[in-house]
Amino acid sequence: MNPLLKEAATQVDLGWLLGGMTVVFLGTFLFWTWWAFTGKHAARMEADSQMPLNEGGES
Repeated sequence: MNPLLKEAATQVDLGWLLGGMTVVFLGTFLFWTWWAFTGKHAARMEADSQMPLNEGGES
């Protein structure tokens, strides 16, 4: 068997791992987005987003 095809077959066997990692990262991103935009954190995020526009030194 061609060594390149053998290596490709090995990579396909690990496809479930890549799919699982995709689900974990998507879940993490969605949780972080939800956390950032909940009412309790929205005011802090709004203030932090204006930080680069404020004049003066670092706050």
